[in-house]
Amino acid sequence: MLKSQDESQRYNEPTGTVTFRVDSQVMTKLKDYAKYEKSTVNALVNKLLLQAVEWDIAAAKSRWVPVERQVIESILDKLDDKMIAQTAQMEGRTLPRDLCLSMRGNHEIGDWIDIIKLRSAVAGFNLTATQEGEESVFVMRHDMGEKYSLHSKLFFEQAFKELGCDATFEASENTLVFRIPGNYLKTE
Repeated sequence: MLKSQDESQRYNEPTGTVTFRVDSQVMTKLKDYAKYEKSTVNALVNKLLLQAVEWDIAAAKSRWVPVERQVIESILDKLDDKMIAQTAQMEGRTLPRDLCLSMRGNHEIGDWIDIIKLRSAVAGFNLTATQEGEESVFVMRHDMGEKYSLHSKLFFEQAFKELGCDATFEASENTLVFRIPGNYLKTE
């Protein structure tokens, strides 16, 4: 997941110093956004740069395109549940593998989880991960309605099945919960 400089230092990741010239209007916006986020400009810039190198650049190379929520909701609203299911399952068979290979160079459960975390952060979805005994439990709040939940549930079921993972899924109107048995993840 995206980490701030403070988080990076907690994990003893090396840091470096570099100097950039930043347009004064951009700096004003960075300061305002950092204040809004209750963060420092340094931590915000680290977070934005990390998002750029881990998501924006890789996602563009992987042919992701940004689409407004309303467009996705509108398209899904026009489809019946059977068509949503067929589409989600078909996408779940190949898309995660292609994304993992193009964005991470591997097609493993940890790589897929990293992509889910990054995608959630970029999309503005609230994704929490907790441990319940031996299980890793992920709760994704998307606020995009029942049809998006149906699509997500079936897509992720298929994606994890393709990885040989016995994850379980629950969906409500605006939330998707998935549980991954501990033997599939080395560290989360």
